[in-house]
Amino acid sequence: THALLAGHFMAAIAELVVNAANDIEAIDMAQEPAIILANLISQLKAGLILFLCEMWDRDARAMTLHENWRLHHGTGYWPSVYIGRRDNTGSDDSPAAVAESIANTELLPLFLRTAQTIMGKLGAIYAVSLQPGKSTRTMSQGQTPHFDANFDEGQRQQSERSHKMHDMAMAHVKRTFFGTMYSFLDALHVLAFSTQPQSDGSNTGSAVSGSGSAVALPLAQRFGAGSTQRRLSFNLPAKNDASNELAPGRRHSLADPGRPDQARSASHNTRSFFVLATLCNMTAFRLFVVPDLLHTKAIRNTFKLEVADELAHLEKLLRRLDDMIFSYYIRDKAKQLSSIVRRGVLMGGFSWSTTEMPKDAQPYVSEALLYLVFTHAEIMDLISEVGAGAEHHMVKQQPLTKRVFQMLTVNLAQDLLESIRAIDAFSEGGMLQCVLEAMVISQTLQTYMTAPATECFRLLYAYVRSAYDRSQERARKLAVQQGRPAPESGTGDLREIDGVTLASSHWEIIRRLLRDCTRRTQIQFRCFQPA
Repeated sequence: THALLAGHFMAAIAELVVNAANDIEAIDMAQEPAIILANLISQLKAGLILFLCEMWDRDARAMTLHENWRLHHGTGYWPSVYIGRRDNTGSDDSPAAVAESIANTELLPLFLRTAQTIMGKLGAIYAVSLQPGKSTRTMSQGQTPHFDANFDEGQRQQSERSHKMHDMAMAHVKRTFFGTMYSFLDALHVLAFSTQPQSDGSNTGSAVSGSGSAVALPLAQRFGAGSTQRRLSFNLPAKNDASNELAPGRRHSLADPGRPDQARSASHNTRSFFVLATLCNMTAFRLFVVPDLLHTKAIRNTFKLEVADELAHLEKLLRRLDDMIFSYYIRDKAKQLSSIVRRGVLMGGFSWSTTEMPKDAQPYVSEALLYLVFTHAEIMDLISEVGAGAEHHMVKQQPLTKRVFQMLTVNLAQDLLESIRAIDAFSEGGMLQCVLEAMVISQTLQTYMTAPATECFRLLYAYVRSAYDRSQERARKLAVQQGRPAPESGTGDLREIDGVTLASSHWEIIRRLLRDCTRRTQIQFRCFQPA
């Protein structure tokens, strides 16, 4: 069986036995039998709690088997979750706002509902107690009772054993409560890296393979042979169930040209989909699952667990796994962007030291921005397009979108800065060409500009200006040595705007070219504009 069903019957057993014990104690028995009965009840409750925690921990390790990769928008289909009053602000990044739009799979509410139910059952088992009588007046839970001199030494040992079991059960509840969260995070990590995309659309693509991650094989071994049966006991459709019509890749054959949603089904069967969906799940887990479980009645009032130390460790682990998965997705994108920028700046055949006045940005700028457009489309297609009919949503900004593009903007700015620093000399036209291309990129991605990206562009403008000044100084010295008229310094009438120092005539050229670029590309790069 599984922990949910076992918890239901364990709570019923505890209530039935305690009610029967209350009826027995109502006959006004002697003090010694009453204490014996109280010891039995205490040991029964501790044993049930320990056993239910073991089953809960076992089922938490098998959570990967329940992932069907069905995406939903928002948390409306979740069980009720706790959102603090201070988090219920009007900003777009507040948990209350994110709860209405964040993409997530059905695995998260399943885990949350399971944890809520089991914690409720553990609290119910712990809360049932004998009515005040001779046993409870003599022995209160968690305290050593005072025995009469003629009381049997065996019952004294039983009482001490009851208190030890009680303390053990309380410690095990806390350990299991956080252990299930660690197991769930481990499961999300395995799903992100070990789920194998299916090329023929014959199944949901959610089978876990040990070759995809170093942690997949040990986790699969811990699941054991009975994991598939436990999965079916949750009353969820199996992966090979013919009724699983909405699962990605099972809606129709990928080879069917008559389906309008063929492209989306194919995209849901890619490595990027599993990574992006896992990142959204981890964000929802941090914002909603953890706070809700910490504010359950069983944790705060019944068991009164001290969770500060474990919570700090959980937060640290969550951030580490999230950064690991996020870096995996960003790495390939950043590598491609770096290749585009370095090839365009350093290997495009453009002479920065002899070129004339600029007429337009070089092709590599449009290529890099178009690559970001495709990345934006990939994220919005995999994360924002979920379901059909009443569940079909088009969301302008997902929390993940902002995070991805802020990081890619920083990487693009760093790659551009490193490439430009490899150039020693700039002509007047080369300087303006470099400034124009940097400003086109920064203005197009203005929505995702952060302090590191802004600093990279500031350093780029400063380097280009200093390299141009050095080039001009060398040109003047060479002209003097050769007896030719020295070129004008070009340092008069300089104006600094947004960290860029140019002459007034140069600013007129840059502004005109920027207007032309913006007019030509405002539709092409519209996805980068704020909602």
